[in-house]
Amino acid sequence: MKKIIYTALLLITTVIIAQDKKASDGISLAAYVPQQVEGIPASAKKMLLNRLTQIITKNGISNNVYNSRFVLAPNIAVLSKDITATAPPKTALNLNVTLYIGDGISGTLFASQSIELKGVGTNENKAYISAIKRLSPKNPEVLEFVAKGKEKIIEYYNNNCDQIIKKASALEAQNEFEEALVTLTNVPEASTCFNKVKAKIGVLYKKSIDRDCKQRLAEASAIWAANQDINAANEAGSILAGVEPQGACYGQVKALYAKIAARVKDLSDRDWKYKLKVLDLKKTAIRAARDVGVAYGKNQPKSVTYNVRGWY
Repeated sequence: MKKIIYTALLLITTVIIAQDKKASDGISLAAYVPQQVEGIPASAKKMLLNRLTQIITKNGISNNVYNSRFVLAPNIAVLSKDITATAPPKTALNLNVTLYIGDGISGTLFASQSIELKGVGTNENKAYISAIKRLSPKNPEVLEFVAKGKEKIIEYYNNNCDQIIKKASALEAQNEFEEALVTLTNVPEASTCFNKVKAKIGVLYKKSIDRDCKQRLAEASAIWAANQDINAANEAGSILAGVEPQGACYGQVKALYAKIAARVKDLSDRDWKYKLKVLDLKKTAIRAARDVGVAYGKNQPKSVTYNVRGWY
């Protein structure tokens, strides 16, 4: 049975290439507004982050705010600020917005593009928002800029493939399966490196979900053994509900789930609200592996500061 599941995972991994390329090249970027962007009102910064995210997602790129090495970052300079001679008077801003794509870890800049934006509002905050709203993801200059950035990112993976594989192997040897998955699933399908890592992604994914299955089963079993009431059932149920169906111990998980569900029925005379995951045949192994990486990233410290100072 294990061999069948493993073989299926590898087959699905291969199929993903054709499916994912319809939507993207498998490239991920993080929208990042650095501290250097000063003097912008908080609500305008929020709008700017929203626009950066749109530029990423509407150009066929994954907006990966947890695990991405590469960032899309802005800098804004005020070219002019005027008060209109209208009643009531309004604030008119002329901004120079420069966008940057690069390696936020090494600090290497890949591409940049400057765009002038004008905005008018009843106050400076609204004038900023009005201008930033004009930053269109489909602006021809933005499209050309993003395309150049994507080429450089793919080039990075092609040139550094051996180091990436070595890093993932070292993490695997330390049983850091999720971090190793992050390292490999960030490799774009459009790169030549992807063909070298895709089989390893399936192996790491299986190791990760097998370990997770075992840990969740042990935790839920201990909770249920200690106290077989509704509260214990719900606590155990929330743990079991996260087990992936491909996990090696899923059969034991189903048996424990059935036992708890029967007890809940006896205690409350109603069906249990918790459900186990079922195998999603539409979800490829690569997507499932990336989900593991995203979940891992969400649990990591959020105090990441990218190196973009030399870009301005």
